[in-house]
Amino acid sequence: MLRFFLMIILLIPVTASAQMGTVRYAHTYSLEFGTFYEYKEATSDAFGVEYIPPATHATISRNMAFSPTSSLMYPTDKVHFEPGKHPITVGREHIDTTFVNLENSTYIESRVIGSKLALVSDQLPTISWRLSTEERVHMGYRVLNATAITDSSTIEAWFTPDILVPAGPGLYGGLPGLILILSDEANGESYTVESIEMDLVSKKILPPTRGHNMSNQGYRQLRKEYDEKEQRSMERQLRDIEEGRMVIIKRGE
Repeated sequence: MLRFFLMIILLIPVTASAQMGTVRYAHTYSLEFGTFYEYKEATSDAFGVEYIPPATHATISRNMAFSPTSSLMYPTDKVHFEPGKHPITVGREHIDTTFVNLENSTYIESRVIGSKLALVSDQLPTISWRLSTEERVHMGYRVLNATAITDSSTIEAWFTPDILVPAGPGLYGGLPGLILILSDEANGESYTVESIEMDLVSKKILPPTRGHNMSNQGYRQLRKEYDEKEQRSMERQLRDIEEGRMVIIKRGE
């Protein structure tokens, strides 16, 4: 297997080392409405309110500029999801911009959670890819299959050796070619390339700078505190409903 992929790399022209461009991904991700069902159960019986379940997933477009040394993923419409401006349907957290340094395997990522914009930096997570000989064609590019197991869940990627840049959407990468299709079972998300534009002129890719600088560990603590605050707020509302301190007025009444 290793010999097979070494042969692939050797067959790629030397000019591939200078490849750079921009790809557009359709990014489908799961929405987080965990408290909706608690609230629905409490209020439906108490007030006879009927609820339409929220969507479980949403899809947006993201661009990713890439070069042999770095990549930068950002919203296609360039309307960044700042605190108070990101779509309600996104849920409690949203990744705005992701910069990856392919030379030292680090990343800087701007993340919106609640009313805060965090600028998180850390080492890239290690993904132990298993390569196969399965291949097909996507967007006119030959793509090869690779899979990985993380937390008992499967990640599947299709990458192209025609673009010899070890980048991919978000924090995914590390394969001998650009990832064009990816699905992550654990996170309930997927990426599919919709367009590819190769650049002839070198462009410098810069990391995001807006937001509160923090480590990934610090961000996890911030998210934990946010989750606990949201849970306490929900518990207060449920107690108010049960004890008759909250009244819901239905439309038309």
